[in-house]
Amino acid sequence: MKTAINMGLAALAAAVLSGCAAAAFNRVSLTTNRNITVGQELLDLQAAHEKGIINDSEYKMAKQDLLKMVSSLAELKDD
Repeated sequence: MKTAINMGLAALAAAVLSGCAAAAFNRVSLTTNRNITVGQELLDLQAAHEKGIINDSEYKMAKQDLLKMVSSLAELKDD
């Protein structure tokens, strides 16, 4: 009886461990690219502002941040 229990536990352990090992080798890596233009970002901000999702100060700050980022990227590109 003890042997049967030990064999059952060993089989269970093997099944669990093989499942974990298989999961480790079958991992999927996802990469997403966000291809949204600056113009689209500005339109999205404006729409959010018009719908009341963001207030005046949030809109102005987000717009300034976006334009600063674009300016910084342009400077990096020129270097």
